[in-house]
Amino acid sequence: MKKFTIEITPVKSPYMRETMLWTDTVAKKRVKGKVVYHAHKWNNPKCGLNRRYLDNDLATAERDRHSARIEGLFQRAFDKAVIRHELKYAGINYQDEIARTYAPYAIAPNATISEMTLKWRKYEADRKVLKNALAKLRTKYTLMMCCLQQGKWDAAKDCLYDLNVYLMELQSLARPDHHEIVFKGKNNPLTANRR
Repeated sequence: MKKFTIEITPVKSPYMRETMLWTDTVAKKRVKGKVVYHAHKWNNPKCGLNRRYLDNDLATAERDRHSARIEGLFQRAFDKAVIRHELKYAGINYQDEIARTYAPYAIAPNATISEMTLKWRKYEADRKVLKNALAKLRTKYTLMMCCLQQGKWDAAKDCLYDLNVYLMELQSLARPDHHEIVFKGKNNPLTANRR
């Protein structure tokens, strides 16, 4: 059968102009039943200050501006995957997909185990992917945006890689065997940073 290639657009990290506010904070620690606050890490001035990033209105507005377009991409991919899943597994029934049933324990012959067909196992795996695919994509994208605004470039690259893996998994869901999913462009984002 001839291969049918489908090209999908990879997720790319936007350029973020606004940054989150880098501010001093205190850490609390329980010492002999009392809560003690200290400004330095591990209460040692040599280890530096306890600091954290705080969100501001400009950073939130910039994230929202970029997120509007990408949210639509995720939602469309999810809706199409749900439609493909429903069409591929229409009329599937648990009882029809039992390959064999056996009793593994001689002392308990009523305790049986049902082995399922490959189709049922694939159906369960696809359902598990669909269950939280959209939440995983949205959460990872928000995390990538926050990493970009905090200047954590390695963490942002990791998030971008995970996003493209999740998107490829969602786009490949419930496809026929002769469909091949590839990313557009010369560089595959899943193998671009290999050393």
